[in-house]
Amino acid sequence: MAYCLICHSKDLFVRKDFPQRLGILLVVIGFIASGIAWFYYKIALTFGILIATAGIDVLLYLFVGDALECYRCHALFRRVTIDDQHGAFNLETHERYRQLTARAAEGMPTGDENNS
Repeated sequence: MAYCLICHSKDLFVRKDFPQRLGILLVVIGFIASGIAWFYYKIALTFGILIATAGIDVLLYLFVGDALECYRCHALFRRVTIDDQHGAFNLETHERYRQLTARAAEGMPTGDENNS
């Protein structure tokens, strides 16, 4: 069973090994560029920009590899063998660790002894 090498948590999830901020920037640039084209009544160009942005997004999704990220310490492990025990991001697990971090910051007991 894989575990985090930093905090020894067994709760890891699979994500794309691509910076999220760069992906959001790509979408924002496509939205702004298509909005400018729309403003100048260039309908074909507007939809061309939107389709090109979506195409770039699909290509990145297909060709960018996967990585494992730890819910607890957010360590990112690249070029590792990813087996079936680690699924996609789970909001419930993320929220549990977010609450544990918030309690620890306030000095409250976390009750996290059994999760490591």
